[in-house]
Amino acid sequence: MEEESVPERAKAPPSKRAMAASGEPATNGESRWLWFGAPPGRQDRRPQLTRERVVAEALAVIAADGAQALTMRTLAARLGVVPGTLYRHVRNKEQLQDLVLDGVLAEVDGDVDAALPWTEQITLVAHRLREVLEDHPGVAGILKTRDPLGPHSLALAEAFLAPLQAAGFRDREAGLAFFLLVDYAIGFAVSSPRTSVNEQRVRDAAVRTQLHEFFRSLPPERFPALVALGEHVWLDNREERFTAGLDVLVDGLEQARRSPHRRALGAPPTTTTATTRGRQRTQQPADGDPQRRGTR
Repeated sequence: MEEESVPERAKAPPSKRAMAASGEPATNGESRWLWFGAPPGRQDRRPQLTRERVVAEALAVIAADGAQALTMRTLAARLGVVPGTLYRHVRNKEQLQDLVLDGVLAEVDGDVDAALPWTEQITLVAHRLREVLEDHPGVAGILKTRDPLGPHSLALAEAFLAPLQAAGFRDREAGLAFFLLVDYAIGFAVSSPRTSVNEQRVRDAAVRTQLHEFFRSLPPERFPALVALGEHVWLDNREERFTAGLDVLVDGLEQARRSPHRRALGAPPTTTTATTRGRQRTQQPADGDPQRRGTR
């Protein structure tokens, strides 16, 4: 068999010049696009980056690793982009947090029957707020540091304020009552999350029994109240605790609203106590006081 001349080899078609490891021509089909670019009309298959996707991924970071783990760099890495790309969708981390909060608060159902007593209306909304916050671990901690004014945040504020206004609270008192209710719901979600060590401990019946035995074993002369009441304090009763605290708060607001001679909510307490009255009497000059004799 005659050897092929160099010119003839140079003229050979591509299928003869190069073969893939599989035996197929290296340029057969779409394999050439591996080196020279995407085929005509083919689009990037990664999901398009949108503000909604950025916010959803931020919420996932908070749920997985806590609010402190949310940084623009971490978020960009999870989305497969450079950090600068995120700023096309949000101005800064603070705006991102507000968008996350407003998205979560959108899940709070603020629609309540206006025919219900105002106490029941605000109680329902407070329970719903706590439930939503507990469905999104870490978000309540951000809500304590931010005051978002997005559409869903405003709708939630309206759901609390409307019953208070209809009940006859003065304007300033309605504002105070609003923050008492919201702070209580948020504070409970922050201080007693389902994942806390204490909640996990009391949820386990065996561990809870050991804990109660520990309290009963304490020296009664040093810890008489703990010996008697410890087993009634450390219980698996989150729902009961939240409801009890909210009931006390709402009952207090109702009593303040109905008292005809009440001191306004938030007003400083009066200082005319028995102690201060006694102090005032001792400061008044008596008839035998040299100061009074000198002024006569």
